[in-house]
Amino acid sequence: MTQRELAALDAYQLLPRALHDVASTDTTAAVLGLTLAAPIVPRRRRGAAVASGQLTALPAEAVLGAAERHPAAHTVAVLPPRAMSELVSQVKRLAGLGVAAIGLDLGPLADTAPFGAEEWRPRGREDLAELRAAAGCPLWLFGVASAADAEVAAEAGVDAVVVSGALGAHLAAPPVIELLPEVVDAAGGMLTIAAGGPVRDGIDVMRYLAVGAEVVVVEGDRDPVDIAAELAYAMRLTACANLGDIGYDLLFAPAFEEP
Repeated sequence: MTQRELAALDAYQLLPRALHDVASTDTTAAVLGLTLAAPIVPRRRRGAAVASGQLTALPAEAVLGAAERHPAAHTVAVLPPRAMSELVSQVKRLAGLGVAAIGLDLGPLADTAPFGAEEWRPRGREDLAELRAAAGCPLWLFGVASAADAEVAAEAGVDAVVVSGALGAHLAAPPVIELLPEVVDAAGGMLTIAAGGPVRDGIDVMRYLAVGAEVVVVEGDRDPVDIAAELAYAMRLTACANLGDIGYDLLFAPAFEEP
């Protein structure tokens, strides 16, 4: 979570609208055939407790090793970059467990030489299509950092992209909140677009939704129930009765000011 990402988030200010008759809000969202209390998917690196009914992104190795007891049907099992033969093998094993989706994380590719010891293992359109076919279940691509990559993912049959700043960490890449509209323009309607930027609270979730994200992947140990309650608060104060009411018109930001 960088100060640059947070500063960009804070520049997208929500406009309160109290003179509207919105007494209650509906934050429910359909994701991977599941009805979630809110469009929030916590991502846990390992070991943090999450409610059993919550769709959760977990490390694939922990799922395969039975270290995580989260129900498979509510799990997005996330794989790091590996050789294709290893990826295909693990994807098939995960699919056999009945996971809700399988994720491939591009983020570690940022830490290749000279900034780290990770091996450079990029994936192309054909690789993604092969992984999707091997999985036979939804494939999510984590760490997408450009509209161009989102388009390739859509063409390869990927079901969702998680836009994140991890891949561009050493490039001074755009903050997630600023990149999302371009990704939505390029691939919206072809796959699910999720925000994977920093989230402090439900207000940040609302900001990502307002610029086009359909789901927000949240890292950290905050309870998703608390974040969902803050999202409902933000929706009520901006006169949004449901998720479909959330859009650009809620925002006051430099990008939207008149010249």
